Amino acid sequence: MIDGQVEGTIDLGDNSLTIGPGAAVTADLVAKTVTISGKVKGNVTGMSRVELKATASVEGDVTAPKFVMDDGASISGKIDTGPRPK
Repeated sequence: MIDGQVEGTIDLGDNSLTIGPGAAVTADLVAKTVTISGKVKGNVTGMSRVELKATASVEGDVTAPKFVMDDGASISGKIDTGPRPK
């Protein structure tokens, strides 16, 4: 869980990542599942799922086979839910 400010690249492989409501992250994110409640500037890749909670704000592209976005969340970028290349 991240609930502060982070810059760089975050790659958690087969683990889950949660961005808390107080977080301000400037990084590309890669994890099995990604749940965002705070602000993210960067591309987000969920190998299984990406979920944006109502307080989430994403500036970047989102790639995941399953994508969920609550009312109130915002995204500035493209969303790709197509099949993952092998």
